[in-house]
Amino acid sequence: MAAVSKLRRFWKSVNIIHNDKGYQILLDERPVKLPQKTELYVQSPLLAEKIADEWKNISSQKEDYFSFNDLPMTQITATMIEKISPTHDIYIDALLPYVNGDLLCYFADQPKKLVIQQQEKWIPLIHWIEKTFQTKLKTTQGIMPIVQEPKVTNLFKSYLSNLDSVELTYFAIIVPLLGSMILSIALKNERITVQEAFNLAYLDEIIQAEIWGHDTEQQAKLDKIQIDIQDAYNFYCFAHNA
Repeated sequence: MAAVSKLRRFWKSVNIIHNDKGYQILLDERPVKLPQKTELYVQSPLLAEKIADEWKNISSQKEDYFSFNDLPMTQITATMIEKISPTHDIYIDALLPYVNGDLLCYFADQPKKLVIQQQEKWIPLIHWIEKTFQTKLKTTQGIMPIVQEPKVTNLFKSYLSNLDSVELTYFAIIVPLLGSMILSIALKNERITVQEAFNLAYLDEIIQAEIWGHDTEQQAKLDKIQIDIQDAYNFYCFAHNA
């Protein structure tokens, strides 16, 4: 894993300016620059405010270090500008395996509580996505791989191809976190909340913890995932408030 670059606060003021390129955040008089040295511009005034707030709230103590990991809206925006916007097709191709591997298409066979809750909570969303895309999904019980019909994959590819950079950035981050295109689309369309998306994606882990007791390390990982899901959704909402 690559080392995380550590930085120290050098600025006193944070301001937002607007020009023909969009909204830019200035640290004193210096523009925020991303890891590849690109100057940060966004089109949404709300996203610009949220990014500026992150830089304002960084500790003013000189001995305190920070990284882009402490600035989620800045970090996600950097991903959009420097990685996703220039290479849409690469990220679309990276998401397509989740059509065959969508979590909601793989039902458990035990324990009974998990089986019942998956059927009660997942099936309505499967039916919703089938109606939305005018198609039929294959599902299974167990872990044997499913291969959806080519027309199904093509429908999802067409959907992803019509997304703008903000939307594709949202999907590039949130689909791996949820393990599900279905849940990611349902959340984007406000069919479910962030909390519901997390609970549905991690239903197995939640029920196992109820049966066997909570594991502190596992819970910490789940808490971090839930924060990352919320950050990705917040980014999408802020960025589309243009």
